[in-house]
Amino acid sequence: MPHKKQIGVLDNLSRTLIPPEYLNDFELNHIEESKEECTIELIEKEDRVPDILKGKETVLDGYCNVIEILTHAFPLKRITLKLYRRRWKESGSETHYSNTYNLHPNGMKTTKEFAAFLKGITLISIL
Repeated sequence: MPHKKQIGVLDNLSRTLIPPEYLNDFELNHIEESKEECTIELIEKEDRVPDILKGKETVLDGYCNVIEILTHAFPLKRITLKLYRRRWKESGSETHYSNTYNLHPNGMKTTKEFAAFLKGITLISIL
């Protein structure tokens, strides 16, 4: 189990590398580093039950397909976010539900901030 100081360092690091909008709905799960890339795994927070299921008895039913998006590219390695959205169902039902998020611009696999940087325009014009 990590010490309080380690948790503080990881929290600060995650806020530096992960846009705040992602940390509202996802939490840091794992960081994997290779020579070329650092992959930050985020899992949707357990309390983010879809609105359609609110007030009903629900069960977690796995995860949706992973979403991988580029958040930063430094000269030495790129930083990729790997987001896992939870899949839910009502108890006794086979119908699956999940939340949708505006995680990246259409047609791009980057954060909105990084896309704005790459396009040379302000973030406001993307939204």
